[in-house]
Amino acid sequence: MKIEVAKPDLEVALQVVAIGTSSTGGDLTTHYVFRQREDGGVEALSNNHRVGIAMPIQACKASGSDDTAFTVEAARLNKWLAAVEDAVLTLEHEGGDVKATSPKGFVMFQSLDPSTFNYWDDALAEVEEGKTVKAKRLQAALGHAKLFVSDKDTTNAKLAVTEITNESLYATDKGALAIVTLRRSEETTDEEGEKVIKMVPEMADSNLRIHGKDLAQVLAFLSQSGDESIEVREHKKCLFLVRHDGGVMSVGRPIHAFPELSLDKEPADPHMWEFRKDDLVSAIKALVASASKEDRRLMFKENGNMVALSMTSTSGKKSTLQLELQDQSSDKEALPLPKEGFALAYPYLLNLLGQWKSELVRFGMSPQADKETGNVKGGWVRLIEDREEDQYLSLLVWLV
Repeated sequence: MKIEVAKPDLEVALQVVAIGTSSTGGDLTTHYVFRQREDGGVEALSNNHRVGIAMPIQACKASGSDDTAFTVEAARLNKWLAAVEDAVLTLEHEGGDVKATSPKGFVMFQSLDPSTFNYWDDALAEVEEGKTVKAKRLQAALGHAKLFVSDKDTTNAKLAVTEITNESLYATDKGALAIVTLRRSEETTDEEGEKVIKMVPEMADSNLRIHGKDLAQVLAFLSQSGDESIEVREHKKCLFLVRHDGGVMSVGRPIHAFPELSLDKEPADPHMWEFRKDDLVSAIKALVASASKEDRRLMFKENGNMVALSMTSTSGKKSTLQLELQDQSSDKEALPLPKEGFALAYPYLLNLLGQWKSELVRFGMSPQADKETGNVKGGWVRLIEDREEDQYLSLLVWLV
């Protein structure tokens, strides 16, 4: 088999396929596979046992009939492409070798047996239709969930995944919880027969499930898809993300499902503070600068129309900054906020604010009562942001 392709067209395809390669191992996980398609075109593939990627190579010509696939070590081919001029290149499989030719000459690469590659053709053929969503929207949702997925997959495998359940994407590591609801507008009629527009879940019947270890590669694939839509096809063994140009990512489906949670997504929190985002971020970073590297506790204490943020410095003394509230409210009949304040793990908050789009940040606070004494014992802060159609809800648990 021999393929002929312009260098830019090959590089565009391999930039995506490279996401699914491994850097070590010396086996097919470190190789690109080049395969002739049934329609006569050529595609490049990769598979590192967790994710697989296939990309059609635009304007690529294939000739020869002795075989229909060969492989080249990804790192070596990348180095060769970076060294040769911008021209039409050829890759020709000769026995166990691949001859790579540019206008100035050729080099020889070794090919492994492509028949042992872990193809996913049969599984993809079993899922003919999927759900269509903008790649950027799915990327943003999964990127948010990634901040909260547990990395303790050996001790709590159920929390090492993010999954769409109850019409929303969930992720948690017990210290914080993320819920993202992708939504779309739908025209309906009310009881009086008037037309109304309401927001409904975009992927309500989806059961997308991705392991936390695979999210970085999924996000990289989605980022390469730009403003285009992605078709999400769900198989019992894997998830397929299909691009408009025929590119495909295959992601293995974890066997452990996300745990069932009962949580009101749109509650009336009894206490509310509203900060300017930039002021809040600056205050946290200033306090962190003086605190011990191991200290994650950031204290919040209400003081009239101000909130005192504090951390313990490396000297053992308290550092405090005052932030003015833009708005506040409190249900007088509800359990009050603790007089001594409450603590949050600041890394969660900084990561969350790093993705926050609005100028204002609303803290919805819910103290929880001890069943025996009735006194405040823990609680959480709920942060909700609407980003165009979609709703991002994050819940940070108070540290005790």
